[in-house]
Amino acid sequence: MNRYLFAQLLQDDQGQDLTEYSLLIALVALVAFGLFATTGSTAAGVWNGAGTTLTSADAIAGGSSAPVTPPSPPAGGGHGHGDHDDN
Repeated sequence: MNRYLFAQLLQDDQGQDLTEYSLLIALVALVAFGLFATTGSTAAGVWNGAGTTLTSADAIAGGSSAPVTPPSPPAGGGHGHGDHDDN
């Protein structure tokens, strides 16, 4: 009797798919977590490096934090012909 039950248990594959899919999902989740953790720290490094570079460039340029204003139009009426005479 025991031998018969043991043979049936070995041949019974009910629930096997659920176990395989669960292991596959766990593996995919671990790989995705590893990639996101690595990519996140790399992206943070890029942003920090860019911020440091911009701060250094600002200090070298004079450190002015005033907003940049566009140049004023040329004096003398400005007919839109450039800086030459129309004679």
